[in-house]
Amino acid sequence: MEPAPVSVEYAIGPLRPGDGEAIAAWRYEPPWDVYDLAPDEAPTADEGYLGVYDGDVLLGFFCTGEEARVPGLAAVDGVVDLGVGMAPDRTGAGRGAGFARAVIAHLRADGATRVRVVVQAWNARSLRLSTGLGLERTGVVVVEQGGAEVEYAVLEGDLRDLP
Repeated sequence: MEPAPVSVEYAIGPLRPGDGEAIAAWRYEPPWDVYDLAPDEAPTADEGYLGVYDGDVLLGFFCTGEEARVPGLAAVDGVVDLGVGMAPDRTGAGRGAGFARAVIAHLRADGATRVRVVVQAWNARSLRLSTGLGLERTGVVVVEQGGAEVEYAVLEGDLRDLP
């Protein structure tokens, strides 16, 4: 299936063959290297992951629901949990807002009204993007990952109020 255009800038559709392996091969500079995936962690369309594309170029991916929720964070009725990842060569260059707007438009088109994201508390760049889009901090969740406690900021927003 071809990705459906959801914004002027980008299209969204199921991950294409080879995209999961490409995502698992992405390598981020420290401290963002905590987002590096092992080959056996490659996301798939079967798991509900969608790609964000600029023409034929995979810019990033996202997932919703349980796949996006960090362990220990309970589901909330009427709220869509959202997890995103952007190609490392596309981060830090002002492309995040357009990427996020495409994802938001897709969620709206699917009928969602509220969204929740979690961002590692140290990640000022992602927190700035999230709050700049209108998401509000609603709490903190601490999760044990890789033998260490990791603190996440929890942000929520009404999709009808987001750009």
